[in-house]
Amino acid sequence: MTYRSIAAFVLVASLSACATTNGTRTTTPAQSSNNGRNRLVQGTEFRVVGRPDGTGDAYDARLLFERASTALQTRRFDEAIADFSRLATEFPSSPLVPAAHFNIGQAHQAAGRHAEAIAAYNEAATRASAGGNNDLARDAWFRVAAVSETANRANDIVTATDRVLTIPQIALIDRVEALGRQAAARLALGDRAGATRAAQDAVSLVPTAEAVAALGDDTYIAQARFVLGEVSRLEGAAITVRVDETDMSVIDLAVQRRIQHVLHAHVLYNDAIRVGNPHWSAAAGFSIGEMYRSLWLSIVGAQLPCDWDEPVIRVYRDRTANNRYLRPLLQGSLRAFEATIGMARRNAIADNAWVQRAQAQLDEIQQFVLRGPGPELYRRSPECTAASTAVSSADAGAPSDASITDASADSSVAASGASSADAGATLVRRR
Repeated sequence: MTYRSIAAFVLVASLSACATTNGTRTTTPAQSSNNGRNRLVQGTEFRVVGRPDGTGDAYDARLLFERASTALQTRRFDEAIADFSRLATEFPSSPLVPAAHFNIGQAHQAAGRHAEAIAAYNEAATRASAGGNNDLARDAWFRVAAVSETANRANDIVTATDRVLTIPQIALIDRVEALGRQAAARLALGDRAGATRAAQDAVSLVPTAEAVAALGDDTYIAQARFVLGEVSRLEGAAITVRVDETDMSVIDLAVQRRIQHVLHAHVLYNDAIRVGNPHWSAAAGFSIGEMYRSLWLSIVGAQLPCDWDEPVIRVYRDRTANNRYLRPLLQGSLRAFEATIGMARRNAIADNAWVQRAQAQLDEIQQFVLRGPGPELYRRSPECTAASTAVSSADAGAPSDASITDASADSSVAASGASSADAGATLVRRR
């Protein structure tokens, strides 16, 4: 869906207004009223307002729309909202009302008032649908989705894209965009099954490189393919390898299952990269590197039994960190981050959030490779610290300051060791 600027839409809507509004003045006798402050002369389409200070106003729906449009184009948002709102209130049967609500949404969006923008776009879409203006309804629902991404309102994205998909004879490019946006929103809500369905529907519509080229916009098909990779990665990350498991077959099965998800996710991320969209290529490249880093940390930095003493913990960390079967995971992570950063430089997107995260992770992994795991990995797990703190509290009557400090330090280390990509897909904002 090509982004429409404020100026472009206002111009189109203004021309539409000129074509649909009757230019002749009404001959209906005016009804006058005087409340002591303003004098109002009202006809069916034209109004004149007089004020005690000698000023006044005269307008019909078309003139209000044009005046508000000029205010919107010159970024006088509150003035634009006032006149568009007056149009909707005083001329409720005008065909310009849906477009007025749309432009109210644009003004709120440009001013950073997300909730108000979403409400206005919802009103515009509802009125446009009722009036059979499917193009305006589609644009308004997509605006709801775009602003909701900025406001992190994933449920509203799902609702808006569902509405787009019900519009009759919707264009292929719009259907793909709706499905791509919805897949990312469902993943952000934790609905992996729903995210997979939406993403697979998008991929089925544009299955080949030739189809992507014919589509004319690779953004949302790349997003859909990225979501499929994310689902596989997240499912693998949910598999825990327990060091204290006495049955080695259980440990082996957990490792095998996790590796299968990692390999499958890598293939899916490569599919997203091959689409060629720089933003989602950077996202996929980062996630590949993060996925291998996370797998390495899940084993080397695994939670260890609380009855292991410090020397045993150190032996485990050293042996796993330098294991010849595990070190390729770090090397794979390094290569993915380096490739992502190189691609970003070639495409002049070094300020992309995914690229910045890749650079940060690359620096950390280089330290792992050069110096081995940092001291944080040799500390006891937060659960062990909490358990020992609870025992100490029961014995001493209250926790000591030292135990509280240690527990909080371990918690921060555990948080930093988690996959930063596990929070879900970042939603791209294009409208």
